[in-house]
Amino acid sequence: MLKIGIQVADALDKAHRQRLVHRDLKPGNIMLTKSGAKLLDFGLARPVGMGAAPGSSTNTPTMTRPLTAEGSIVGTFHYMAPEQLEGAEPDPRTDVWSLGVTLYEMATGKHAFEGRTQAGLISSIMKDDLRPLSEVQPSAPPGSTAWFASVSRRTPTSAARPRTT
Repeated sequence: MLKIGIQVADALDKAHRQRLVHRDLKPGNIMLTKSGAKLLDFGLARPVGMGAAPGSSTNTPTMTRPLTAEGSIVGTFHYMAPEQLEGAEPDPRTDVWSLGVTLYEMATGKHAFEGRTQAGLISSIMKDDLRPLSEVQPSAPPGSTAWFASVSRRTPTSAARPRTT
């Protein structure tokens, strides 16, 4: 899990250095190959700071306007950060949250947050604390519980939810 996590974090770091936020990081968008983990499907990716007026141009030659409306919710709910669920402008920390809950699922075999309905799932993400990894997976490496707690902070502006860059 650690090796895959590092490889995906490296891919995210490269995207973030290009000022792109993936916005849909989940297990289904990670391909394991002989040469390592590959991050796929940048179809919902968005340049950081694309909250400008619709139709405004960007430095990206193939994209002259956002694919989604400002404030719209896009992505896969189980892996979405709270601010993403609220329709806020994503930034690299949004992807860090998604990476954290994806790795949590890899480590435990369980979703980080659950709900019987879509509304219940969203409620869980917005208010429930992540169950400590050491409780779910007693053989978890020391320090992993603290790392998962730091990436799952609800407030992205908190110094505790790190950026990849």
